[in-house]
Amino acid sequence: MNRLLFKIPAFSFILLFLAGCNDFLDKDVLGNSTDENFYDTQYKLQAALNATYDVLQMDLFNECEWRFGDACADDVWGSDEGLASQMGQLVQFRFNTSNEWIQNRYTINYKGIHRANQVIANAHKVKLSVYDYASYKAVREILGQAKFLRALFYFNLVKTYGGVPIRPETETVQGLVVPRNTAAEVYAYIEKDLREASIMLPARYMGTEAGKASEGAAVALLMKVLMYQATPGENSEKWQEMVRLGDFFVEGTKMTLGEILNYDSSEEDWESLRERLWFKPKELNTSTDPYETTETELPALHNAYSLDYKDYYGKDFGYIDQFFQTGEFSKGSIFEVVFKESADGSNGDTNEGTPIYDNIYSSSPQIWTTNDIINELFSSDPRRSFTIGHQQYAPDGDLCQCGPGRYLSLKWYTPLKDRPQYGGDNGKNRRLIRYAEVLLMYAEALNETNQGVRALAQLNKNKTQVNTINGSSTLYIGGGYGQMRDQIWKERRIELCFEWDRFFDLVRQKRAAQVIKTYGSKRANKRGYYFREGVNELFPIPQSEIDISNGVIEQNPGY
Repeated sequence: MNRLLFKIPAFSFILLFLAGCNDFLDKDVLGNSTDENFYDTQYKLQAALNATYDVLQMDLFNECEWRFGDACADDVWGSDEGLASQMGQLVQFRFNTSNEWIQNRYTINYKGIHRANQVIANAHKVKLSVYDYASYKAVREILGQAKFLRALFYFNLVKTYGGVPIRPETETVQGLVVPRNTAAEVYAYIEKDLREASIMLPARYMGTEAGKASEGAAVALLMKVLMYQATPGENSEKWQEMVRLGDFFVEGTKMTLGEILNYDSSEEDWESLRERLWFKPKELNTSTDPYETTETELPALHNAYSLDYKDYYGKDFGYIDQFFQTGEFSKGSIFEVVFKESADGSNGDTNEGTPIYDNIYSSSPQIWTTNDIINELFSSDPRRSFTIGHQQYAPDGDLCQCGPGRYLSLKWYTPLKDRPQYGGDNGKNRRLIRYAEVLLMYAEALNETNQGVRALAQLNKNKTQVNTINGSSTLYIGGGYGQMRDQIWKERRIELCFEWDRFFDLVRQKRAAQVIKTYGSKRANKRGYYFREGVNELFPIPQSEIDISNGVIEQNPGY
């Protein structure tokens, strides 16, 4: 993996340039390569892409994911909720703008953005035979994956902080401090990356390439990005476009390259776009090479993924197995953070992952749930059986010793046969996007566009699959807009629980204050009770960024 020498926010750029460093790659790792020749082959460009993927594996990236997504919400309790700690201040919404976790999330996502920018900005340096279609395709896919990853990192930032600086792909001394863009501008930037990535990538990667971001991942994340821009109960083109994407992804309706791009020839000539995205130039095409037009159909996705609990090879397994190594790259998994056990005892940035699971599934977990929450969350739903309490056994016989009154999700569990030989090592992937969420987003968009009957059908597809866990037959029932919305949100909470997204789901549903303050009123330490509506839906920009910019970067209201 390529390694970078610095963290990404403005203060780090300044430190870097004061040190007289003109490029952003770790020369010790890259040997004698320079900025001018490092990217001249597709293999070197792939190495830079690998470094971008590596950010997803970093402990800090994933620690921030569960701390903000789950620990700040209402499905878990935590062991570090006292006001004496930075973490406790975060989850109690009684933090200041210098909170270390607020800084960490900002920094780690900009690190990913910078690495993706290095791939995107330098792809044009790759030298290929002009007649080599396979190499054009390989570079295009590398570039498409970098665009997906950059979109993912910016999405993390905009849903956490609102509008953030869109950093230039090529950094200069004169451009170290970049003002904040509006949230709308950041979302537009994310959408453009995902739309372009979707036409550059295959429907799904298989075999030795499994784990790469695919067209399916780009379209699924685009649906989610659109959903976060829409408001429940309000007409929006975003809801309508989600339906169109759901029709394509779930039902198999055809979609063209021009349609998903929202292509406008007045903004960019088609041949210029094809050249920029590494489609083989028209004049160099042969009779055996495809020539893509705005009317070329996207590869179909509706048969690439499914709700079935089946492994990579199509063999049936249990519901919870989809979160274990058995279920990696299964039919229901669209994008995963890939970990691979090194088996050599290495740790830190060389091999990451174990602390993610050890911190939340261990004898001293940092977060857990309770019987009261489980009853409220699941009621009689069969998925409740995949949380286990103190002195209860996991499916493979491992005894849970998490402490009285505590329950842990088996989504966090690493089976005995999958555990690494060495501490600091890990081999269990994290599921980041699942097909079940695509179906639930589609159902919600249908309901928001006055298609309640179709919404119910999609919602019950997931419920029908869940019923196979214990042979039950309970389904959701039809009703008006509000009833359908509540049922969809209920199913989202159950199906996606403990996957580190609950807080952001509540915010985009416009009910974070209501839910979190109610939760806080039940807690002895009032955790969540101090949530300020209209303020705490966004976290503050880290104070160091405000200070180093000399006021160019403005703080969020209320901080």
